[in-house]
Amino acid sequence: MRITFILPVFSRSPAGGFRVVYEYANRLVARGDQVTVVHERWREGRRHPLAQLRETTRDLWYATRPGGLARSVRWMTVDPRVRMTLVRRLEPDRLPPADVVVATYWTTALLLPALAPHHGIPVHLVQGYEIWGVPDPTDVHRALRLDIPKVTVSHHLAGVLRGLGIPDDRITVVPNGLDHDVYRPPAQITTRDRSIAVLLSDSQAKGMATTLAAVDRVRQLVPDVTVNAFGVGPAPNNLPPWIRYFRGLHGSELVRRVYQTSVVYLCGSVSEGWGFPVAEAMACGAAVVSTRNGGVEDFCVPEENALLVDVGDIDAMADAVTTLLLDDTRRAKLVEAAIRTATTMDWATSTDTFREALTTQTRHSSVTDSRHGYR
Repeated sequence: MRITFILPVFSRSPAGGFRVVYEYANRLVARGDQVTVVHERWREGRRHPLAQLRETTRDLWYATRPGGLARSVRWMTVDPRVRMTLVRRLEPDRLPPADVVVATYWTTALLLPALAPHHGIPVHLVQGYEIWGVPDPTDVHRALRLDIPKVTVSHHLAGVLRGLGIPDDRITVVPNGLDHDVYRPPAQITTRDRSIAVLLSDSQAKGMATTLAAVDRVRQLVPDVTVNAFGVGPAPNNLPPWIRYFRGLHGSELVRRVYQTSVVYLCGSVSEGWGFPVAEAMACGAAVVSTRNGGVEDFCVPEENALLVDVGDIDAMADAVTTLLLDDTRRAKLVEAAIRTATTMDWATSTDTFREALTTQTRHSSVTDSRHGYR
């Protein structure tokens, strides 16, 4: 099968949505499929001309060298058999012929109705309710309401699509997987210090302000607590000196320095499409406290493998974290169940289901076209 993925930009830093695309691309080419990933060139806009020049030059440097784009993805390995391309703008004539073309963000989904038959059957991979940072969600809703098959990463997102009027027969849920060679408990179980891991991001969806407020409250109750924060950008302004910040960690380094050394992982997100950090922390043996943010509720079961609190409830977040820091028995029970849950997250199974969803759409389209005399 010839498969094209469309990404809105070439990502310089670890990002869950990009990781899913590259993971599928790797596994599909390993099975004999031909996969092309098309990225639009970085555009900073006229307000940032120097950044525009810097990023454009970097893009062109990598794009003009054989395998350059794949090698420049520093935060995960991209199989050299995956064709990585970079275009000035995402336009129909910039896409290769294929059997299936997969949009991966709402802006890329808007391109699908303009494609020709030789581009392939259109499919929209929905990885989040992508209204954050968008002045008006009308265009997002227009993209989601297109009469195009949807593959989504969580039952939560499937519910969002149904709420927008998308019928069930146009939605396939394919949960993400984990690489268990990387995300796993330490080989030797050691006593962890009283410690909390948190992701810090300036995205409004991640709820950084409430997360930091909850952590500060925990520290008032447990003065010897250690906080291991991580993120892709510079440390946030005015970050307290008692919070250790790790920038740009990914894969085994993130596991070793954060997940495997922290007792509790706190997720204060307002919205998640699925929730990679929560799943990764569970797999690595950290007890999870999370907001009820949608995506994580697909696999976080309250009082069974995690503690869940309402979005924005700083007191509830702090109380839950403090409880797990001080109650070894309760924490151990949650961790044991969480590790069992994480073992069910398997990329091989996800790839099987994802490819079958694409195959089903090509078969359906072939039958429809033949009935109408198109073939």
